[in-house]
This record gives sequence, structure tokens and C-alpha cells, in this order.
Amino acid sequence: MKKTAGEESALDLRVAHLIRIGGYLDYAILSMWTGHKRADVIMGMVEASVRDAGPGGAKGPDQELLTRLKDLVREAREHFEAGDFSAAMARMRVAEDLTALYTIRLTGE
Repeated sequence: MKKTAGEESALDLRVAHLIRIGGYLDYAILSMWTGHKRADVIMGMVEASVRDAGPGGAKGPDQELLTRLKDLVREAREHFEAGDFSAAMARMRVAEDLTALYTIRLTGE
């Protein structure tokens, strides 16, 4: 079934939002791996990206994912600040994979 222009635009906005989050996750993970002194700031960028509702609003179709990402990134930051790199990285990688798989599913690719 062909999508209307409005439906297509809404989907494009949702996908763009998720791609931005995925980019921040990539950047944060790379910063953590390389020991970049500003990894905590970059993790904050990820947190800010998932803090509020997504393009569909508080009851939007992506809200369950965004809530899960928020929890994972919060846990990652807590572990990172406590010096538990492995636990922090595990949560960031799960968040990154969830985002990528969800985006792929949305786009049908």
C-alpha cells in the first residue's frame, strides 16, 4: 500500500531522529574506547537526544524504544563514572544495536 505524503514525511522524521541518536551513540562509544577525556560530555549528548518524546509525541510509536535507550544510557553513564568500563560499554553497545535494528525495521531495508 502506498503511503501518503504526510505519512512518508512522518516516517522520514522518525528515521532521521533515530539516525541522529545512532550517530551520537557511535561517537560516545568511540570516545569511551579511545579514552577520550570528554566521553562523559558525549554520553550527555546521547542522553539529551532521548530525554524528551520523539517526533511522534509522548505516546508516539517510538516511545518504548526511546525509554529503553534512556535507561540503557543512564546505566552506562553510572557504570562509566564508577570505573566499570565493561558494563558501561555493554549497555552502550546494546543501545546502539537496538537503535540500528529498529531503524532498519522502520525503513524496510
